[in-house]
Amino acid sequence: MHDSSCVSVVIPVWNLWDMTEACLRSLAAHSAGENMQVVVVDNHSTDATATELAPLGEALFGTSFKAVRMPENVGFARGCNAGARAADGDLLFFLNNDTTLTPRWLPPLREGMADPKVGAVGPLLLYPDGTVQHCGIYVTPFNALGHLYEHLPGTFAAARKNHPLQAITGAAIMLRKTDFEACGAFHEEYRNGFEDIDLCFTLRARGQKLRVESRSVIHHHTSCTPGRFAHDLQNSTLLMQRFGGAVRPDEHMLVNLDGYQLCIGPSLATWAELPQERQRRLNEELGGAAFASAACQAMLQREPLWLDGWLLLAAHQEADGDLSSAQNTLNRCLRIMPAPKVFAQMLQLARNAQLGEEMLVALEAERAGRDLAASKARVQLARRAAYSIGDAALARLLGDWLVQYAV
Repeated sequence: MHDSSCVSVVIPVWNLWDMTEACLRSLAAHSAGENMQVVVVDNHSTDATATELAPLGEALFGTSFKAVRMPENVGFARGCNAGARAADGDLLFFLNNDTTLTPRWLPPLREGMADPKVGAVGPLLLYPDGTVQHCGIYVTPFNALGHLYEHLPGTFAAARKNHPLQAITGAAIMLRKTDFEACGAFHEEYRNGFEDIDLCFTLRARGQKLRVESRSVIHHHTSCTPGRFAHDLQNSTLLMQRFGGAVRPDEHMLVNLDGYQLCIGPSLATWAELPQERQRRLNEELGGAAFASAACQAMLQREPLWLDGWLLLAAHQEADGDLSSAQNTLNRCLRIMPAPKVFAQMLQLARNAQLGEEMLVALEAERAGRDLAASKARVQLARRAAYSIGDAALARLLGDWLVQYAV
């Protein structure tokens, strides 16, 4: 049964049976006719997983199901590695249990892996509300990691493009079993985080590429495991020890490829934004005297990085006396573009609505930047690093920040 095209879906779990059950049922519902094996690694769950997993798995997948129960909770990396050892397929698909599948999720991933230059491929991951959770991982100018176009609409064109990525998430990742073994599997010194980043850097060091295939869509509820981010500092330190010389800031390059510009706030938050000239044209087209709220909202659905559009919409909502909608609009904008002028407009709205002094103080602090001296030192350090690797565009971006904020 398990020929060269068999995919072994490896799902590490620890408690949260309701999520695991929903994941397995959606996997069965949307994988009919596929040559697929399902391996669930139970990290010594103490809830219904211990008794319900094997009966449900066998009912849904028959002999193509394996349950691997660990003697203790060994964490993500060791659990996944145990699942990979038990897997029979030549393709491994590691999948978090806080996911639900959609129709035809698998064929595009298979197609992606048909390219021998591709080392790993992942689907487009969407939050349950239909916004982007993952279409690739970027590195900020300050060597932090983030998810490209997170919280933007799942229909956003740029989120569905191929990008030259340094890493993709291990929440849903497919690769050849031979490559996984050649990379040394997931590095087991990490504690529930960064194992996927390490694996991606190892694949790329072997000359292989990474892809996100947006024709494959999976819904991801994200980070439901208790303590999921508890070890991020130690994990990031380990990553930099192992791959520090290879980690390159690329957020500015990725958004620029899609026609956007990267912005850096006074507290060093980063966001992508429509370039000023294109914003100006949209401002003139849709923000004039004949402003129509519906037309503005439709454009923001297509072009959600039109910062001025959010501000125009909120201003008109406030002028119409709809303070609740105005606040909601600004909050949605802040989620994707935490720009000082959004905080400033939110601050003015809060004053007009006579909100509490505590909120006003917090908004003012975010608008101005909490510690400009510390931010300046980090920007200067990042600028020197950009020059050292010959990234003139990043050095210029950081230089512009110093001119704007470090007076």
